[in-house]
Amino acid sequence: MKKILTFFPVLLLLSFACSESTTEPSVNNDSTDFFPNKDGNFYNYNVSLFDTTGIILQTGTRKSIYNGDTLIYGTSFQVKSDVFELTSLQTENNSYFRKKTSGVNNGVTLDSIGSYYILPDSLRGNFSLALEYPILYDSLEVNQTWHVFEIWADIPQFEIFNVDAEVVSLDTLTISFQNTTRTTEVFEIRYDAIFTTSLSQSPKLFKVNAWIAKGIGFIKWEGDAKLINFFAGAEIYPKNTIVLEELESFKVN
Repeated sequence: MKKILTFFPVLLLLSFACSESTTEPSVNNDSTDFFPNKDGNFYNYNVSLFDTTGIILQTGTRKSIYNGDTLIYGTSFQVKSDVFELTSLQTENNSYFRKKTSGVNNGVTLDSIGSYYILPDSLRGNFSLALEYPILYDSLEVNQTWHVFEIWADIPQFEIFNVDAEVVSLDTLTISFQNTTRTTEVFEIRYDAIFTTSLSQSPKLFKVNAWIAKGIGFIKWEGDAKLINFFAGAEIYPKNTIVLEELESFKVN
């Protein structure tokens, strides 16, 4: 039975335009699929946090599983449940996505988008955003670009947050697991964000690189915590840190 999420927007204008471990990983039979999305698929990542000079601050894990579906503003989204463990601190979080013929869209809610916490107090209750955004396209090629997401302040009107993506390379990597290795082609995608809190302030820039393999999904994330938190849909990692998430084990059906 599907759960229905009910939301009570507070002075928000929401735009409808888009802009546990396994020793031998099973791989999706459709090897051309970059995002196998059957319920029960899970991914375990090793996590490292660094300061801006490269000194390691914390280590831990992220465990993700696709866990049913729900309705958000009348649209069906799948649920991705994450458990983050860092220095004995455990955080659980749900985010939402839906797979389309063109690719994968992440769903937007006040709880899941991660946008509400990144805004200064002066802009909360005074912004517009879309209900979903394209995190991934089905057909990838080097130098491909697309617009991911944006948030606008309403009064005065200016762009607070903008995210764009570019496929920067196609590489061959050997992925090592407990009892097996696999050599696979991996696309590297760079996500760039511009964050502006005031017309009188210079924008801040954030960057995250992600690596994705056919038949598996995302195998690595590396970049600014603020942007990775945005994709995770919650303030998981500390501000002003660099996050590295590397796939350790997985199972896809």
